Amino acid sequence: MKIATLIVTYNRLQNLSECVESILRGTVIPEQIFIVDNGSQDGTAKWIKEKFHGIEVIALDKNLGPAGGAETGQRYIYEKGFEAIWAIDDDAKVHKDALKKILKTFNKLVEKGKNDFLLTSVIYGDNNLSLPFYNLLLYNHTFGLTKRIDPEEYKKDCFEVNIASMCGLFIPRKVFAKSGFVKGEFFGWYDDTEFILRAQKNGFKILAVPQSKIYHPVQYRKRIKILGKNFTFISGRPERMYYGTKNNIITQQEMLPWFNFYFLFLPIFIAKRSISIIVFYENKGTFIKHMLKGIIDALRIIWR
Repeated sequence: MKIATLIVTYNRLQNLSECVESILRGTVIPEQIFIVDNGSQDGTAKWIKEKFHGIEVIALDKNLGPAGGAETGQRYIYEKGFEAIWAIDDDAKVHKDALKKILKTFNKLVEKGKNDFLLTSVIYGDNNLSLPFYNLLLYNHTFGLTKRIDPEEYKKDCFEVNIASMCGLFIPRKVFAKSGFVKGEFFGWYDDTEFILRAQKNGFKILAVPQSKIYHPVQYRKRIKILGKNFTFISGRPERMYYGTKNNIITQQEMLPWFNFYFLFLPIFIAKRSISIIVFYENKGTFIKHMLKGIIDALRIIWR
């Protein structure tokens, strides 16, 4: 199977080097690695060409964000005729058997006559790869809200999810043909959720493979436990609050009936996000400001 790995990077040379080296140490290595350099100023493109022979760099003149870089890379790889893309973040490190486990599950499903799915590796937030980050979620099609997967599911060979991050996502070619590419105009944050929900709307299922493990640092996020439940929230980079709020609202407007969007999702979403910022976040004023800007810009786009 002709597989390409896609990495989008921006000024993270050391992280990128460790990421690429972890992929090349794999028991199964993709046929080609493509790196979209989002206009880095740290000599990324030149350094990659000098250190890693055979890796193709797609150099952009400016930073289009993770979403813009992903769309550019997906379109480029699709035109090259690859059968699947395995997307990896530039600060992630993959376990040596990560791609092998994905392909094992893929081949089993194909042998059973199934061909309407995407697969995803599971992200772990610790170097021992023992604690899943729990960013795999279920989606409520009435309220547009999400729910965490039962931890018991991670003991299975694979299980169905509705939402996953782009990092670790294994996307067969037919998904792009039927559902399209990541929306580059989102710039970043929630672009992966929109892409995956759109794929499901077009008839594809998303299956997580727990034994396909990827380490991803969880900086800028904090975990707290309330009444026995774990919650994760952003503790830095408030600009992400803007993109996440705007892109989430735009996505839900596309996914939900108008009544559900305006009278169920929107008020609940704004209330929950506001309360979480006030109660848990540092820099509350900055985060509130970015949230409000995201709401206003999303509604402007929807109503224009």
